[in-house]
Amino acid sequence: MDTQPAVPPRDASIEYISDNIFQLTLTTENKDEIFAHGLSKLDEGAEEADLILRNLTAWCPDIAAQFSKRSSTTILDTPFRLIFPADARESFDNGLYVRQYVAISYCWHSAGYPYPGCEPYDCWPFNKSFVDAILSDKDHPREGIWIDQLCINQEDSLDKQRSVAAMDVIYRSCIRLLVLLEDVMLDEAETRLVKDCTGISMQYKRSWVPEPDVRHLYVSVWRKVEKARWWDRAWCFHEFCLNEPESVMRHHDIHNATFVMNGPDGSTVKVKWLDLRLILSMGMEFLYAEQGFDLTYAKTSVILTGYVTSGRNPTTRNGEVSRPSIMARHNGVAQKGCQYFGDRVSIMLNISGLALAYNGDGSSDKEKILYVSALLALAAGEAYPLSMMDSKSIKLDGNTTWLSPSIAAQDTTIPNFILGSVQGIRHVSTEFIELDMIFLRAPWGLRQQDAQLETANQVFPEMIKTTEPLKHTPDGVIVSPLKVRPDSEYDKRRRRFIAICIENGLQFTAALWEQLKRDIVHPNYNQGVHQDLQPNAALSVPAQKFLEQLHRNANAGTVERTAFDVEDAKLFLTWVTDPRSMYYIGYLMVRLQCTIDGRHALMTGTLINEHWEGAVFEELQAAIPVDLLDASCIPLRIWILQPLEIKEDKVVSWRIVAKALLLGEPDLMEEVRLNGNRDDAVVKLEMGVRVGA
Repeated sequence: MDTQPAVPPRDASIEYISDNIFQLTLTTENKDEIFAHGLSKLDEGAEEADLILRNLTAWCPDIAAQFSKRSSTTILDTPFRLIFPADARESFDNGLYVRQYVAISYCWHSAGYPYPGCEPYDCWPFNKSFVDAILSDKDHPREGIWIDQLCINQEDSLDKQRSVAAMDVIYRSCIRLLVLLEDVMLDEAETRLVKDCTGISMQYKRSWVPEPDVRHLYVSVWRKVEKARWWDRAWCFHEFCLNEPESVMRHHDIHNATFVMNGPDGSTVKVKWLDLRLILSMGMEFLYAEQGFDLTYAKTSVILTGYVTSGRNPTTRNGEVSRPSIMARHNGVAQKGCQYFGDRVSIMLNISGLALAYNGDGSSDKEKILYVSALLALAAGEAYPLSMMDSKSIKLDGNTTWLSPSIAAQDTTIPNFILGSVQGIRHVSTEFIELDMIFLRAPWGLRQQDAQLETANQVFPEMIKTTEPLKHTPDGVIVSPLKVRPDSEYDKRRRRFIAICIENGLQFTAALWEQLKRDIVHPNYNQGVHQDLQPNAALSVPAQKFLEQLHRNANAGTVERTAFDVEDAKLFLTWVTDPRSMYYIGYLMVRLQCTIDGRHALMTGTLINEHWEGAVFEELQAAIPVDLLDASCIPLRIWILQPLEIKEDKVVSWRIVAKALLLGEPDLMEEVRLNGNRDDAVVKLEMGVRVGA
């Protein structure tokens, strides 16, 4: 007799966990369908996961051993449960098969949870008002509800570990996210404002501004929402980011996240994320206008900046894959509360879209998290960790490492990187990194004497005045100006910068301006509330004088082939006098010769660490990792190195004492190819340079 192969069950298994709630454990077939979007995203990350594991294995096998690759198979083997109200049972007339579910994001209640009225209802971890809000947000009785506290076996450590590794798929695949802000209590006026703003995001225009008599309500709603515990928790941040709030799909009303808060008299207030985001942004803008509030310290700012974790990886013209910054995701998670090291790493992996699971220890050492995150980023192709710098290097197990934290530790706007673009690293340990670097010949020309500023004094005989950046200002809103220092504090630094540009010449200044426009002005200055950088008409005369100074030392051929006219000079000086540019102008400015024929670059914005004080200036060398050659000019690309170990009159290892910006450099790799082997070469490529603590 012929026998048919066994057919796997299609229907879920059912269990009543109370008289009012039943739970379905989905079959593999059902999970494969319901997780389709999340699994496709996981599969997209397979190539990157392979690359990371391959590089980590080559550089630092001990770190590689702490990670394993995740796949659709591992996710589909993980139990997945959904809950339903008991009265939804009769709607499953064609079998226990689920098409959609909503996922809940909330803060677990601690023993000392201080908010009255939050007593759990039935076996739900929320009070009845919030349970009713959840149930009313479902679009169909067969739509399931996923709550970690009820849908993960909290007594089974393996179930919890596997479910954590599937969180990205779970939150990406839900039809909608519900965020419960149980500790936010809105009064009647605030509730009315929120309800009046329903759908406002779809009609919003930049010129729109609320009427004066309701602006205080935007501020008060922001203040209350800002205090919610939800913004502090790394897991909540993780859940929201994984839901891909900036994706096209999530901008549709049915898929847009719903936030639930307390209203008057035991009621609840619902608001879609796009509408709440506009309310919060307006509240922050009004607070900034009135009090000059520093928005970067707002708990909501990490999400309000448009923290993108969604969308297919875009490709460049050369077919290279562009990926969102892993270090930006680390910085976002680092600002949130989380008890366990392993959880932080898992969260960072998930919101970075990496198809990896962390299997290492569960310590809570923040510096170890930074170290592991930096290695993951480098292994993927993100060179940013090589540019990180602060006053002290990080320590692991009491020992100083080669890696520094970033002075901009809260930066979540780090640009994308090209997958696989880090090619110059040879070996990594906590004590040393070995990498390919280009060394620039010392001594360096320092700008220290006032007499050397004469060329800049010809351009600006009087105090150099600041050019205030223009902003898009809605009618009726007075935006406070940037808090800038007096012109007298900026004057000498600006003069030194201009004097170096003149000494470096027309070709340098033109190349520098193209670099600044590409890396700084267009992607950073011409964004958000700021208008595009426009020439300051008051700088017309200085621009003409500046151009004359540049032409004075340039030959006719250079002038003819260099595209830098008086309008370019005026816009360049506008940039120099913009207060936002002082970061790039810096304090210690150094000319670095880059070619045998005398072309120079500018080193500025130097940051020193704990080793600077004992450094011997005559021994210092400037070098740039080859993986930072093609990076933006915004990060600190130049390493200032002090010999650490010398054998037989040869330096065998170096120590970082400072890092700095590099501006206006020519093609250094081309100079290496042309002249790197000459005895009088000014730049040399060295392979596997050993740099330690």
